[in-house]
Amino acid sequence: MTTSQAVSDEDWGRELQEYGQDDHYDDRDDVGDVDVSALMADDDDDDAPTEPVDLDGDSWDESSPKERFDHKLLWGFGGLVAAGVVAALAGSVLMYSHDDKPRPGSGGSLSEPQAVAVAKPSPTTTSSADSAGVDRSLPYTADAKGSCAEGSTPAQTMSGTDPHNAFVCVRGGGDGQTIDIDLGRTYMVTAISVTPGWVGQDASGVAQWSQHRVVRLVQYSFPDNPAITPVTQDTKDVHGEAVQPIKHVLVSRIRMLIRWTERPPADPAAPSTTAPHSGGGLTSVFGESAPSVAPIPVPNVSPLGGQGSDGSDPVDATFAISTLKILGHEAV
Repeated sequence: MTTSQAVSDEDWGRELQEYGQDDHYDDRDDVGDVDVSALMADDDDDDAPTEPVDLDGDSWDESSPKERFDHKLLWGFGGLVAAGVVAALAGSVLMYSHDDKPRPGSGGSLSEPQAVAVAKPSPTTTSSADSAGVDRSLPYTADAKGSCAEGSTPAQTMSGTDPHNAFVCVRGGGDGQTIDIDLGRTYMVTAISVTPGWVGQDASGVAQWSQHRVVRLVQYSFPDNPAITPVTQDTKDVHGEAVQPIKHVLVSRIRMLIRWTERPPADPAAPSTTAPHSGGGLTSVFGESAPSVAPIPVPNVSPLGGQGSDGSDPVDATFAISTLKILGHEAV
């Protein structure tokens, strides 16, 4: 088909309208005049062989409305399909390219760490006994080796609280034994409490007071500071604690010298607790009053020794101390 033979869309539409208005079909009243036998004859002629059509020749009627109609119909259907595809793609792009971002939930995600309120630890309370300036019984180690003879119990026994035990020292014929006290570090010492003799019973239930001599005079010196005057205590052979106030001294070691022991009295005196407080630094341990401290007696005895030292009585072989307490507090 040449360019001159091409039919424009306007001409094709016009011919299509004219084709529908053919004179053979305009007059409906002429329908009854149709020759049916002729139509049937035409149908019989369809079985006759037809001649091949030369598509490239001039015999092809390009103006045939049927061929032109099929061509346009195909293009129209293709256009509808293309328009549908374009619409689907556009909808997909609009749906997946939506730029609104989801807002975070107010409760937070379970996978995200959440802030947790942590209770503050309560401040550690300090015991009043550990506070500076408050007296208490200080820990120590005691050693009397080389001073007490074989058969003695450990001097450390004095630091215990077992009423069925006591420190028993074999005298070896006389007094003058020494016991070294080590506090481990420097403390402010304000008093020393000693319980002379064995005031309780042993593990078998036998009273021990009358079985050992009682320390009457004991002297305390301070190797850390030899300039400090030694302190001498008279226990009065009390059946209980005898407290010796000491002017505040900073020390880490104390040496005890057993100056005088006596046979235990049959009717021992009870420790005094009603005398006015006079030692200073003992209020926190003993309250407003402390045991009275009698002056050192002036007996007609030698500085070292004691009555009954001749060994005529079995009780003279040993002396006992139930407890020893070093009272003080941490150095400030």
